[in-house]
Amino acid sequence: MKKAGNKSYVVGYDKVILFSYLILMVIGLLIMLDISSVRNTMMYFYRQLAYAIVSIVLSLYILYYCNLTKLRQFNSLLIGISIVLLIVVLFKGDTVKGATRSINLGIVNFQPSFFARIALIFFFAHIIDKKKEELSKSGFGDFLKSFLSLIVVTGIVYGLILKGQHLSSLIISAASLVCLLFLGGLRLKIVAVALVICLIAGIAVIKIGAKYRSDRLDIFKKYFLFYKGPVPVLQPEKEYQVKESLTALTSGKLFGTGADRGRAKHYYLPEARTDYVFTVIGEEFGFLGAILVFGLHCLLFFKIMLMAYKQTDFYLRLLAMGLALNIFLNVLVNVGVSMSILPSTGNTLPFISYSGTAMLIDSISIGVILNVSATRKQI
Repeated sequence: MKKAGNKSYVVGYDKVILFSYLILMVIGLLIMLDISSVRNTMMYFYRQLAYAIVSIVLSLYILYYCNLTKLRQFNSLLIGISIVLLIVVLFKGDTVKGATRSINLGIVNFQPSFFARIALIFFFAHIIDKKKEELSKSGFGDFLKSFLSLIVVTGIVYGLILKGQHLSSLIISAASLVCLLFLGGLRLKIVAVALVICLIAGIAVIKIGAKYRSDRLDIFKKYFLFYKGPVPVLQPEKEYQVKESLTALTSGKLFGTGADRGRAKHYYLPEARTDYVFTVIGEEFGFLGAILVFGLHCLLFFKIMLMAYKQTDFYLRLLAMGLALNIFLNVLVNVGVSMSILPSTGNTLPFISYSGTAMLIDSISIGVILNVSATRKQI
């Protein structure tokens, strides 16, 4: 297909990445159909189907028609738009369970924090590419001076996300960006310092922040297999969701209970279609079903990283790696929460969970990644 306004057209791209993405999208639709059929809420399936169609079309459009090198000049604009949207959501957004994360646009609840996460990746890739020599030689003081714009912009974005009570999104983004700095050439000792600062900040937010965060940490302590300290005394309703998730997962065993005998989706697990969709997969399709879904995500991630590593354009390499990390760390957090390896947090499973903004943003990321992998012929 010819690219509009450009003298080149796509002659090849990484098909493993595309097919892994499409298979995950199909699995997500089947799981949503399964959950919706017993909850009398087919509306969620139809919405997911609409989101999936729009998302796939959007990703393919980006693959064929976007010139990422030319669009690079708008990276600062993306940051500006994300900051404006994060401010708007604080004043005009819907508050659910104490968190103000989304703006109701009628057909979709848009969450600016997801958009801000990929905007930061574009911005970081741009700045790191411009100053890669400085980055590799920087000490801690030099880094603070040379990359002050990154620090200030990230601080503003993260402050706004934290104000909206979306800590999980902030943590995933921070981990992605620290990894991106390391892949860009930042010295390991500075990466270690950054990780320590992030860890201290995270603990402080949990300890002195909203009460529900410390409650989730207590629940995690109780159900984490390797925790050896005193078992916290909890109110039954606070630990209900984690307890039900582990009950459902363990009942799935190797081959699962089957879709007709799944218990979690029958309102035993309130967030079955979003935060705990991996639990439904593990219960009904067993360890084999769960490992298939997780394996597809792993294949997608490692294939992207391998493809990105081969890129000669340093900016495009960092961009693809950053977007891959943003998706895969989200997977690790969601799966970890379902298995009580990590504290409970509001976090969806990419391409599988019921979601509007997350699916669109992750699909845009896949479109950009496919665009990076594409080979073109000049005409």
